[in-house]
Amino acid sequence: MSENLPKESKFGGSLKGLPDFELEAGNTAFLIIDMQYLDAHREYGIGADAKRLGADEEYEYYFSRVEDMVIPNIQTLQQVCRRRGIEVMFVRIAALTKDCRDVSPMHKRLKLLAPKGSKEAEILDEIKPLENEVLITKGCSGAFNGSNIDQILGNMGIKNLVVSGVVTNYCVETTVRSAGDRDYNVVLIDDACAAWTQEAHDKSLQVLDEGYCKVMTTTAVIDLIESQSQKPANVHA
Repeated sequence: MSENLPKESKFGGSLKGLPDFELEAGNTAFLIIDMQYLDAHREYGIGADAKRLGADEEYEYYFSRVEDMVIPNIQTLQQVCRRRGIEVMFVRIAALTKDCRDVSPMHKRLKLLAPKGSKEAEILDEIKPLENEVLITKGCSGAFNGSNIDQILGNMGIKNLVVSGVVTNYCVETTVRSAGDRDYNVVLIDDACAAWTQEAHDKSLQVLDEGYCKVMTTTAVIDLIESQSQKPANVHA
């Protein structure tokens, strides 16, 4: 195990079984999951539906965390990764059709729909992709189940994933588990993710930290990247 990688996470999970890896340009991607208007903005998608139904107070914790913590931390991580030559990649929920007939049955039941060309399908303006960054579309919860991300990462030589986004115990967790099953080394950023409640967020991270990934904070990951990555600015931007 690399001496630069802390042996204990904030959740106390064991790193036993995780291989030695370093977060460097060429083998690492910062993966931002579902940070879009559908589920990460209180005026669209889920937020708009909650307000219409008079249930917006139930989502106040979630949207406040997204606005006050998750977005600023993702912005900071984007700046560091781009400067260090680490790929910044995005995953979003979006249909290939305007009537969403192509999305998974579960997302249809949940009405988690982002029609082709809709505002809900767009990444939030504050963290939107640069022109030459990868944006992957999926029609179900997990990025690996619902897209060709595994092939894309393989083509790019990516072995390590730094993961952020929403919702922690749904799409984020599903993606992290699938990545672990496919032998990717995963670091999950605690304070760059959000769930409907703090309890749900913590329970998800505690389970994942026991073997699927390493849970770290934004500051700890930045320190690790800065100490390991040697390449200059991202030539893909």
